[in-house]
Amino acid sequence: MAHDEHVHGPDCEHDHEDENENEIEVVELEDENGEKEEFAILEEVDFEGRHFAIMAPLAEVQAYSDSGSTDDSEDQLTIEIFEVKDDDFTILEDEEFAHKLMAHLDELSAKLEAEEGQS
Repeated sequence: MAHDEHVHGPDCEHDHEDENENEIEVVELEDENGEKEEFAILEEVDFEGRHFAIMAPLAEVQAYSDSGSTDDSEDQLTIEIFEVKDDDFTILEDEEFAHKLMAHLDELSAKLEAEEGQS
């Protein structure tokens, strides 16, 4: 899938200082049938030498945000994992690798929570 929007990242060459931290980063992807769908990027991560974006359909993210729910958003959203190469987003279809990637994200999250608890 190719995307039509700018992807913010560490190599981005413009200033992000004034942008709202709670702003949802959105990409529009086109599937093999030419249908377009907007996705919100929930997380970006490098894993085993590859770059991935964890995303959910924008409509679901907006509905979740509007509901004011306090539940874990990942339980309410349809999560998709895309490998990102240049401007191309390719859905990750290797379920075993996807589970390894999600376990890695859980480990990172646990470490971050532990560090915040020590502050």
